[in-house]
Amino acid sequence: MGLSARIPEGLDDNAFIPKMYSMNVLKAVKHKLVVVPIVNHAYEAELVRGDAINIPVTNVVTATEVTIGTEGTIKDPFTEDEVTLTVNKYYEAPVVVDYMSRRQSQVDLVGNAVEESAYAISKIMDYTLCELFDALSDGGGYGTDGSAVTDDVLIDAVEELDSADVPEENRSWVFDPSVKADLLTIDKFVRMDYFAGDTIPTGAFRKDVYGAPVLITNNLVASTTGNIGAYLHKDALAIVIQENLTVDRVEQPLKHQLTINTTALWGVIELRDTFGCEILTRLK
Repeated sequence: MGLSARIPEGLDDNAFIPKMYSMNVLKAVKHKLVVVPIVNHAYEAELVRGDAINIPVTNVVTATEVTIGTEGTIKDPFTEDEVTLTVNKYYEAPVVVDYMSRRQSQVDLVGNAVEESAYAISKIMDYTLCELFDALSDGGGYGTDGSAVTDDVLIDAVEELDSADVPEENRSWVFDPSVKADLLTIDKFVRMDYFAGDTIPTGAFRKDVYGAPVLITNNLVASTTGNIGAYLHKDALAIVIQENLTVDRVEQPLKHQLTINTTALWGVIELRDTFGCEILTRLK
């Protein structure tokens, strides 16, 4: 017998049924952020003050055969060129929690507000690096906007970096979910018999492709039909984070609210153009 059947006729049963709220919040769906950890952070310690750091560039020195009785030509190991990394990305994500809600709620409103504010900054920081993918590689990118990424596309990208003497260590693939789906259709990335001794769970694909980890995110910059992914070495891009996720909590008693504001100050730059190449994906 249902509850409504036990309540006398004519009595509003809604007044007797409490509305319960879970203490577990259904958090907003978040993009996976993957680019910030895989790029160059080496210059952060040097920029304590100021808004830019000038990075000198070396020359490639060529050896020449010795000619007896002749002084060798002096080579200059340095150039007059420099890369200037400017710290000009300053973002905030203020949120407000009112006193009444904070007092009455069984949910940790402040804790959840801080988390959402910090994520908003982390997301845009990652995105500013993704914006640089389109500038990678003078030779252009690989793949066709709106078309599946094939094994040939991956091999061409590997060949480009190999041809530029890019170290094999610290390379990464950064793709969207459509490329993960494309890789699942390529036998060599899903079948155990291609690599003896490797165990691949059913329906999974290799976490690395041609020696580099495959990172999947929905935070890429959009092209026309698909997105702009990348195959890159750590030194292709650099980031300097001068102020990283500083959280200010400002009590405003006259407004009966708490303002929580996360800020960050950083700069990004393409360090080595030949150390990466863009790869166009199938879907946004």
